[in-house]
Amino acid sequence: MARPCKVDTVQFRRRLNDQERAILLSAGAGCLTRGFRDLLAIYATLHNAGYRPDSNILDWIVTKNTGQ
Repeated sequence: MARPCKVDTVQFRRRLNDQERAILLSAGAGCLTRGFRDLLAIYATLHNAGYRPDSNILDWIVTKNTGQ
């Protein structure tokens, strides 16, 4: 059973499946830590541009690219 979410968490530990590991390694040029941090930076940029988790990312990108 997973622990409840705490907003003051300082460590994030979980098992990665092969796909998740491959994504982080790719994003970080072979470094899981760098990949994780780079994905956080990407999300921060998207969030600042108006993306929200309840949005469909592909629809949001199309809308941004077509200026609608």
